[in-house]
Amino acid sequence: MKLIEKGNTAEIYEYGDNLICKLFYPQYQTDYIEHEFHNATMAWELGIRTPKAHRIIVEDGRQGIIYDQIVGEVLSVKFSEPSEPAYDVWMNRFVDFHKQLMQYSIDDAISYKDFLKMFATDEETIAKINALADGNCFIHGDFHMENVMLDENNEIVLIDMMNVCKGTALYDVARTYFLLSYDNKIQSKYLEKMGYSVKDIMPYLEVILSVRENEMKR
Repeated sequence: MKLIEKGNTAEIYEYGDNLICKLFYPQYQTDYIEHEFHNATMAWELGIRTPKAHRIIVEDGRQGIIYDQIVGEVLSVKFSEPSEPAYDVWMNRFVDFHKQLMQYSIDDAISYKDFLKMFATDEETIAKINALADGNCFIHGDFHMENVMLDENNEIVLIDMMNVCKGTALYDVARTYFLLSYDNKIQSKYLEKMGYSVKDIMPYLEVILSVRENEMKR
């Protein structure tokens, strides 16, 4: 197999015609891999534009997931362009796609509260999580410009389903706001176009920040 890319949890290889293998590193837990496969399959069946997950394989003692290959580029590339009109066009598409995702309702997914509690270590944080709103909208949980691709036709495609859960849209807005913190302009513009203020998302942002260190250790 030909190596395409290396990530934090896996390497991406070409795998025959129009397929890729996301081959996880040996220490990565089996239940996380199965969880991602389940989420990817669920998103595909909902009708979300995402690579189809075909099966889990074992290659050289490592587990991997076979996906459809998307030929294109990540959306972040477009934000390196100096043109302000182009910046607005791509920001609008990013925001519109996120809003579309939040229109999907799901039941067969972990609650975002249960996800957060996996990494909470004190009763105060757990109490804050319990006090947040419930919901059953589709939450990607890692919606940023490296996980949004543009295919050969410039159509948006969503990738990386490890953190999918169900809950209130405000939680996913807060997640994305946090993940865009590397660029204040992009971060602020995203939140404005989503129609929220920092005050709206602060209760969610607080717990995201509280558990982030433990989450990154998994």
